[in-house]
Amino acid sequence: MSKEKIRAKRNQPVRFPLDIEEGDIVCEAISRDSGLFYITRNKILCLRSPDDLDPDLEYESAPWEKSLYLPHGASDPLVARTVIQTGRLIELCYQKNSKKYKALSDISWKLMESLITLRSVKEGLGKRIDDTQKTIKIDPNPYVTGQSPKALPIIENYRIDFYSFVNEVRRTLNIISDIFLPITGKNFSNGHFQKAQQWIKKSLGENSPLTLMLEKDQTWIKTWIDTRIAIEHPQEDRYVETLNFSLEPSRDIRLPTWRLIHPDHTENRPRELLETLETAVNNLLKFYEDLQVALLHEYLAKTPRVYAEIISEEQRDKKMPMRYDFAIIL
Repeated sequence: MSKEKIRAKRNQPVRFPLDIEEGDIVCEAISRDSGLFYITRNKILCLRSPDDLDPDLEYESAPWEKSLYLPHGASDPLVARTVIQTGRLIELCYQKNSKKYKALSDISWKLMESLITLRSVKEGLGKRIDDTQKTIKIDPNPYVTGQSPKALPIIENYRIDFYSFVNEVRRTLNIISDIFLPITGKNFSNGHFQKAQQWIKKSLGENSPLTLMLEKDQTWIKTWIDTRIAIEHPQEDRYVETLNFSLEPSRDIRLPTWRLIHPDHTENRPRELLETLETAVNNLLKFYEDLQVALLHEYLAKTPRVYAEIISEEQRDKKMPMRYDFAIIL
């Protein structure tokens, strides 16, 4: 068959099932360079056309390819509050075919993937810690009694996973910093939030909500940046220590912890691992949401204005738990 006939055949309407489970429904359809993505309540499916698979029109029977992109859908807060919530916001601000719309949409997808990676590391460590606790609780006496108690079991690859988490936090911060360019025209990529803060302070004033917000968030952002640097370039007065299950002098069994030794951080006590990881994911997600809304409020054209209202946690739709609701004010 000639390429002209193949093209004519491909231009015809097609219809086929998405193969979603009973009770699941499609919530969003988003077109990206790598395919058409359908977000259902429970997962994200990627659909690639014959043109995606065979752009040179070499195969008459090139199929429509369906694949599972993520086993998480609109009911997952990390999906709802990134790609879906961002899509609802930016469609009020920009044309869908504009470079700014595409840039902000792509950032939301990268962020979603990164946050899900962080959560996966945290959940994996959490499961191994729970399993080890159960093993210890079967008969804890050998681990806590006598002059030389039995060695406690450890969480394998704990240090590696923690270091991977720290590196992914840095990558996530870099992704978030990319939103400055399409909205403000200023490039503060690679996590240069201090430079962004100085520019915003100069242009909006030291008491503007956006300036104060960035100043407040610099505290936890700096902790993670210093942690990553201390891991990659340890020194005598700055390094990271990961502590597995350990027996305290009181003979209580301490869960895995970590601590940052650094001259700029005076709190050197061991920190509870899983609580730290959970807080990091929450901080990153909330920082992204609030920064995006604040930047659009300040640097978008003044008319029409986008109104953003925070939905309280107990009032969020469990089928799509977005944190913000948006409207246009003419």
